[in-house]
Amino acid sequence: MAKLQVIPGNKGKEKTYSLVYGLRLYPDGDLQRVERGKVTHQDGKESGVTLHLLEGTREQIRVQLLESIDAFFDIYGDDNVSITRSTHPQDQALPQRAAEGETGC
Repeated sequence: MAKLQVIPGNKGKEKTYSLVYGLRLYPDGDLQRVERGKVTHQDGKESGVTLHLLEGTREQIRVQLLESIDAFFDIYGDDNVSITRSTHPQDQALPQRAAEGETGC
């Protein structure tokens, strides 16, 4: 499994950036719409996608992002992992919060 680590931003001459991204796996045909960290499913229910922040130089962010994607698929890429979503009313009311039982990183 890929090892994740915090990479502090570069305060020197090299330009630094912030990258915001989110990952989540959904079964084929389950999505109706995706917008601003909120997903609408075919049945009309909503869920959220947790967003992550990486800061540093372009190269530092690139390395950390690739490690994060590798870690995501190490955890969730196995065909034996079931992909589900929550039907808990609290999760529907707070789409920005990752719902329990949803596959995501």
